Amino acid sequence: MKSTIFPFLSLKKGFDALSYRKNDERHMKKRLYQYFLSARFVECAIGVYFIVGAIPKFMDVDKFAVLMAAYKVIDSPELMQAAVLFTIFLEVSLGMLFLFGVRLKGLTTIGLQVLTIVFTILIAYAWRVNGLEDCGCFPVIKMSPPVSIVKNILILAGSVYILWKLVLFPGSKFKTAEANPEGNPIQKISRPWNPVRLLAAFVFSIVVSLACAGYAWSTFDTAALGNEESDGEGLFAQFELFMNEGYFNLADGTYLVPVLSSSCPECKEKVPDLNDLFMNPEMPPMVALCYEENPGELDEFRSEVNPVFPLYSIGARPVLYFRLIEKESFRLVLVQDGKARASWDGYVPDVELILDYLVAPY
Repeated sequence: MKSTIFPFLSLKKGFDALSYRKNDERHMKKRLYQYFLSARFVECAIGVYFIVGAIPKFMDVDKFAVLMAAYKVIDSPELMQAAVLFTIFLEVSLGMLFLFGVRLKGLTTIGLQVLTIVFTILIAYAWRVNGLEDCGCFPVIKMSPPVSIVKNILILAGSVYILWKLVLFPGSKFKTAEANPEGNPIQKISRPWNPVRLLAAFVFSIVVSLACAGYAWSTFDTAALGNEESDGEGLFAQFELFMNEGYFNLADGTYLVPVLSSSCPECKEKVPDLNDLFMNPEMPPMVALCYEENPGELDEFRSEVNPVFPLYSIGARPVLYFRLIEKESFRLVLVQDGKARASWDGYVPDVELILDYLVAPY
């Protein structure tokens, strides 16, 4: 009787052992997926953040250039343009590499960490030294330096988490999986793509990044970078204006040139004082250069504050506007033969002060 039953008992134990092994493998795979899923989620979230943040930058590169110029660490317009385009390229490429899981043995994550640390140092410096108000991380949303620094710390923490779980010690909590190198679920989950697909994802990311930077370069207001002092002409020499109020060639002669924005409350407050200067017969001709972000704002400006001096719209050219004002949102410039002889930021000077500059040798 026992001899008849024993084979069936042995067979049952074998099936039980096989079932237990399969259940154990399924349980381990489930834990592995949970283990790697959290790190992969953080990796994708960082990638999406950089891509979403880069889109408004290359779509409106002039506005982004103005935000970067507010850091006041780069004086050369040409270097500023290069820094803007390189930043767009870096953000798009890093975002796509993270999204695709192209880690390059940790180089992608380390590059992100270096970039984040450099940006954090620049933000802290510009905030404490130059009074930076908007870091420019999301050009469509104003982000204060303290908020941006906290955000960067979170990104750094997330990158360390990714580096630890997906690069340095993938699956270190699951030693039993290493006993079966064939079909090891750790390898399948932590490195899901073969080298050919990784190479394709890397090349695709670089090509898209170059395309975004190229588009930004094609729409950049390069004309605003011209007419440098080193070229022998002043910044204002580019303005030869044919207006209903008359002809104004700022490259020839002496002019008072208010530089303002049609949506700036401070600029609107200066209009009565500018009207008085314009009506003063001792003053040189006056023509204002007005930044108009949206069509029709200049007409609203005129109807609200009633300027009696000529107003010329430079349109939505933030790079040019920022170069003309440099610091404050309002600037009055005494221009002689295209060059700024004197300027006053944030206020309208007395007539006597302007006359002193007019009679002084140049």
